[in-house]
This record gives sequence, structure tokens and C-alpha cells, in this order.
Amino acid sequence: MELFTRSYDKDWNRIVYLKVFENREACLHLNDDQTCKLILFLEGNSTITYNNQTAFIIAPSVLCLNHGDTIEFDDISNCKIMVLFFQPIALNDQLKYSVFHPDYYQNMAGTTLFQDMTLLSSFYDINNSKRQLILLDAVSAVSLKQLLSKINKELTDQKDGYWPCRSRSHFIELLFFLEGLRTNASLQNMSIIVDKNKSNIIHRIVQYLNQNIDKKITLEDLEKTFGCNRNQINKEFQRELNTTVMKYFTQMRMQLASILLRDTEIPILEVAFKVGYSDAAYFSRAFKLYCGTSPSEYRSSFYSTISPV
Repeated sequence: MELFTRSYDKDWNRIVYLKVFENREACLHLNDDQTCKLILFLEGNSTITYNNQTAFIIAPSVLCLNHGDTIEFDDISNCKIMVLFFQPIALNDQLKYSVFHPDYYQNMAGTTLFQDMTLLSSFYDINNSKRQLILLDAVSAVSLKQLLSKINKELTDQKDGYWPCRSRSHFIELLFFLEGLRTNASLQNMSIIVDKNKSNIIHRIVQYLNQNIDKKITLEDLEKTFGCNRNQINKEFQRELNTTVMKYFTQMRMQLASILLRDTEIPILEVAFKVGYSDAAYFSRAFKLYCGTSPSEYRSSFYSTISPV
């Protein structure tokens, strides 16, 4: 079944080439090869594989994929997501998939088409822009969610003859907002992305660590689970990621802890439990070593901007 049909009914809006889905319903269409996707992760954490690369996802974050990209989730049972599916012609009817080539893009400099293509830099590698998973602050996550909800409301209600104009207007606003996020280096995700083709063992270990981020994992546990000695494991991580496996695991834990401290009011001891530390004092020392400040000080610096997603 095509995501966009030729009808103009409320379920499949070919007239604007836009569609918003949430959670499991969204997953049914994630590998549709006729659409671009903006995936907004609002809650939870997971490991994903896209274009044979593995990345550890921490909400809130956003990932942009074009029609040729593939994606697989390890497990999204604890995640809340919203996905915008669209075709570029929703922005400009000249934006066929064939035009998204760096040479064509440069030849269009100074035209309206060039400007519209630039707005899709988060989805296509056309101007030396590296498409990345973007780690969001709570305010940006809420803003993106509101824009997606506005688009979805227009597509669902279609209350008058102007709904295509309003949905397209919200879509363009979302693209401008996204471009601002993409060019803000301070918001780029710190997660290390693993090339699945280069090292399957790293891919499997990263998935395992993500699934057990709230547990105490040792090198001995990894040796038993994966049938490799610690030297082999660290050699692979050092070669591909320039770090050791336990340092990588600490990075995953501290990233999740920083999100929980920044965007929730969960007690610090509970945060420690959620990232695998049974001792609050030990967690505080580890967090300060990683972030340069204590958990309580880190939370206080964001407290005035905390807003639930």
C-alpha cells in the first residue's frame, strides 16, 4: 500500500504529500521508499540501525531520513515517537527525487529551487551537510511536537478549503526550525555511531549495553555473553571508536543521566538507579568527572527551563 494515494480523503493526503503517525503505527511505514521521514523521539531510549550504522538514541532527539534510507529499531517498547512522512514536492513541485544531487544543487544557486533544496539539507547530503541525529533540549522538543501536531490537525480535520495551505505553512515553519537546530553545533548528538558493516561485534555489544543500561555490566559479563576476551573487545572498540568499551558504556549512561536531570524532576538517587548506579555518591563522582559538575548543580542550571514533553 502506498503511503500517499491519489484520493484526497482525510486518511491519505496526496494533495499536500504529508502524513503524521505516532508510535507503532509509524513503524509500519518507516521503510517506505517513497517518502522522507522526520522521526521525533519524545520518550525512552533505544538502539537503531540506519543505513548500516548503529546509534544509541536518547529522547528527546530527532533523526532525518530521505527516501533512500533504511532504518531498524532494536526495541521501541519504551519509546514515544512521532514521525512526519513527506515527499519533497510538498515544498516545491519541482523537487523530484532525481534533483537531489550535489552538482544539480550548485547549478541552481540563486534560484528559489536552490533555497527550497537548502531547507531539506537535514534530509539530503547536498551541500556538504552531514545528516545527523540531533539531541534536543526540552524546549525544542516541545516546539517540534507542537508543529507536528498542528500539521496533523490540519490533515485530520480539513475543516475548510484552506487546510492544504495551513498544513504546508506549518511544514515550512518546521523545516526552518529544523535547519536552525542542524546548524547549532551545541545541539549535535554526542552519541558514537557504529558502522555495522565494519564491526558486527561492536554493533551487538552496543545493543546489549543499551538494553542493560540500568544494570551493572562488567568486562567479565561481556566476555561470557559474547565469547570474546576483554582484549579483543577493547581492541575492536579502540580501532573503530577510539575508546574502550567501558568508557563507551559510561558515556551512554552519562548522556541518559544528563537528559533525566535536565528534563525531569526524578530524584537524583532514582536517576542513578536508572543508569546502573546503586550508590548515589559514586554516581555523583562519576557524573562530575564526566560533565564537570555535580548532578544537583547540573540540574539547577536547567531548572528554570524544565518543561514536560
